[in-house]
Amino acid sequence: MLAPALLDALHERLARGEQSLLLLNRRGYAPVLHCGACAWKSQCPHCSAYRVFHREDRTLRCHHCGLSNRVPRHCPGCGNLDLGWQGRGTEQLQAHLEAFFAQTPHPDGRAYSVLRIDADSTRLKGSLETQLDQVHGGEVDVLVGTQMIAKGHDFQRVGMVVVAEADGALFSVDFRAPERLFALLMQAGGRAGRAVRAAFTRPAQVWIQTRHPDHELFNALRQHDYAGFAQLQLQQRAAAGLPPWTHQALLRA
Repeated sequence: MLAPALLDALHERLARGEQSLLLLNRRGYAPVLHCGACAWKSQCPHCSAYRVFHREDRTLRCHHCGLSNRVPRHCPGCGNLDLGWQGRGTEQLQAHLEAFFAQTPHPDGRAYSVLRIDADSTRLKGSLETQLDQVHGGEVDVLVGTQMIAKGHDFQRVGMVVVAEADGALFSVDFRAPERLFALLMQAGGRAGRAVRAAFTRPAQVWIQTRHPDHELFNALRQHDYAGFAQLQLQQRAAAGLPPWTHQALLRA
């Protein structure tokens, strides 16, 4: 799930006593449960989305209409017992990091603490406040979460921000997706290095894991060039006849 160089940099930061924040804007364990024998997928019967696999409570949940079912014991299409998953979510990223840190403990021998904050882990009243207090109190080494943790929080000990998967929005059918991704990445990067502390011997870093490092969005992000990115988006929308050069009506049911 994470490149070796990224894991090495993460471990180096944690060994110095800094916290790290990992952003993956997809909750659950995996976006799709599927059968390799007949190509069945966990499609929601009520809408066009897939039901997301949540391993903690063994459910398939549609994040659009709210339908929730138990994970089937076998494939509903062909009876195959060997069901797998596609993609990754915050639950899977948390499990991946916990397994990695179990093999590479803290220099003082203790286990690193990995906390996940998303809409699933904060459903109970007061749970979000409790978890944020743990982060601010230094009880958490690695914070994993969705865009909930990318906006508006003042994490004083975070020296490294990692965006685990940013490519989905680059080729989205929603023409506004790159604009929203750029804003999210700028906000996420702003969580790093918010306090100047003597313990921070290196400047704060933002790592973005991508298969398209030369994409125009990431080039603009490296230079903090919002104006250049916005101008390029406007040119592309003008050529395609998209807002703000035209008007569209959006109907939602």
